[in-house]
Amino acid sequence: MTVTQFVDAFQNSVRVQLAWERLASPEFSVTHSVCGSTDLLGSMFTVWYEGQHGGNGDWRRPGRPLRVSQAGITERDWPAERRQRVSSFERMFSQAREPVPLVLPTYALGKGGLLILDGTHRAVAAHRALVQVWLHLHTVHGPIDEDILPDLRHHAP
Repeated sequence: MTVTQFVDAFQNSVRVQLAWERLASPEFSVTHSVCGSTDLLGSMFTVWYEGQHGGNGDWRRPGRPLRVSQAGITERDWPAERRQRVSSFERMFSQAREPVPLVLPTYALGKGGLLILDGTHRAVAAHRALVQVWLHLHTVHGPIDEDILPDLRHHAP
């Protein structure tokens, strides 16, 4: 997948503050991979945060980004819409007889780390439902720079 194809496929659905115009630079590339690893799914970072003093946080304040496997730490403070969407997907996925396919745009964080750019509700729900998955990962490779995505400030080396 080219960067242009990535932009065409995901720009209208990704809600994080990605500087799409920056992706045209030659320093960016996109890879596609498919795997069935629930361990990989659980290790992926979300754009959800635990605040400095616990509870739900966000990228603008001190805190820590949560991995898919850690997302439930702040569940008691989730907005109602997040709780409802995760629960709905979890119920649906728990009834699946086949592996659940998840198409996820991600950003490479180095050392194998990935940040989910869209699909966090589905990813968390699939992990919580303890189902087999087929991950279709479309991964942007580029600098870890908060000017590209503010969330990257929490992942800088």
